[in-house]
Amino acid sequence: MTRINVIKCAGGAGVTIAALDLYSYYVHELLVSLVLFTAVFLVLALATFAAVLLWWASEQLANKSGPASRKVIAFSRRLIAAHARP
Repeated sequence: MTRINVIKCAGGAGVTIAALDLYSYYVHELLVSLVLFTAVFLVLALATFAAVLLWWASEQLANKSGPASRKVIAFSRRLIAAHARP
C-alpha cells in the first residue's frame, strides 16, 4: 500500500469509529474502556520494564565497582533468603 492509501484507510477507520460512537452509547462505552485498559496496561508494562532495567543497571554497577560491592550483594541475597524461609 502506498502512503496515501494507508492515510485514506486510517481516515476511513476513524470516521467509522466516530460514526459508531455517535450511533451507540454502548460502543462509546466500549471504546472508553478500551482506551482506559490500554493506558493502565501500558503504565504497568513500563513500570515493570523500569524495575527490570534498574535491577540490571545496579547489577552492572556492582560488578564494575569491585569486590566490596559483590560482598554486599552476596550478603543481601543471603539475608533475603534467610527471611524468605518460613
